[in-house]
Amino acid sequence: MAELRIYEIGKNFYVIKSDEKDFHRNIYFRKFVGENGKMINMIMDPGTKKDLPNIMLVAKKLFGGIQNLHLIFLSHQDPDLTSVVPALMATAPRAKIIASIDTWRLLKMYGGIPEKRFLAVEGFKGDILNIKSTGHQIRFVNATYCHFRGAMMFYDMETKILFSGDFMGGVDSRVGEDVYATEESWDGIALFHEIYMPSSKAVKETINRITLLDPFPEIIAPQHGDVIKGGLLLDFLSRAYNLEVGVELLAKDTPEKDLTIMAINEFLNKIKEIYTSFHDRLVERLRKVEDFTPSFIFKGDEVSDLKLSTNDALKTIWKMIEALSEGEDINELRTYFISALDQFNVEPPFEVETSEDSGEMIERTGDLDGKDIEDLIG
Repeated sequence: MAELRIYEIGKNFYVIKSDEKDFHRNIYFRKFVGENGKMINMIMDPGTKKDLPNIMLVAKKLFGGIQNLHLIFLSHQDPDLTSVVPALMATAPRAKIIASIDTWRLLKMYGGIPEKRFLAVEGFKGDILNIKSTGHQIRFVNATYCHFRGAMMFYDMETKILFSGDFMGGVDSRVGEDVYATEESWDGIALFHEIYMPSSKAVKETINRITLLDPFPEIIAPQHGDVIKGGLLLDFLSRAYNLEVGVELLAKDTPEKDLTIMAINEFLNKIKEIYTSFHDRLVERLRKVEDFTPSFIFKGDEVSDLKLSTNDALKTIWKMIEALSEGEDINELRTYFISALDQFNVEPPFEVETSEDSGEMIERTGDLDGKDIEDLIG
């Protein structure tokens, strides 16, 4: 078993990753240490019962044991972040839960959590928690319907880290063991939001609330996926602002979507006999569920529906052609793919050119259109 890694993403602000390969969870720990030496310890979205041994280990290393835990912040009610709470409350007698009333309404159904140990976000004046013993301040930020009615984020004023819950979280699409986002992370963020965020309006409203934070966050720390910082923070927020998700995609049963599905099936049928092994690997991967919902819905041997945008579906297959090849001619496979798109007059979401020198296909992705998020923060 690999040694548990504790990453410090800000001053006394830590994260550990669960071991799921496709859709891992992040559990955050924060030590608020005052100039007077006093300390308040917090865990954010602590996870499931199987996370308890790691939580106990980290608590011991960071603040002397789980019995010294004071606050548990819950962004929403999903069991992947709350099912360990009853066990934590039993082992940390001083700990109190901070969450929205909507979250508490469902959380208390676990049983064994006294209401006197619950602090409603709505009860804090001005949406601010002042930790008097250490002098720190936390600002709560509403993330309504992203993806739950009572979803909440919180902004740590000292570290300028926004703990965002599921918002800006993603499926694992980056290669490597680090916790910080790269350009590779965007595909996983887009897929997660397309499937689990209910509407583009909800996403835009949440981003608008983030842009009002002063000072503006330097880091966004989501419950799933990668920690976002640097230039990618504004970039990814800008892309998310213009993303079609949830009901918009559901309502988008357009001829474009139908033609895309037909083109994908044409490609799969074309390579079935020529590249049988690759075809089987690709279909297996497209059907794959594991820790996340399938993006391609099959009926028999053919794709019948898409749970993501047509552009993202095509980008996914384009990348899989290289990732899943085992000696097959990648250029020929991609040529078959482009040919299938051309047959149904489907415009690929990337430009494909052939190098005169090497004869290899080159992918060129254009800039995203839409309102730049920097406009929103002046």
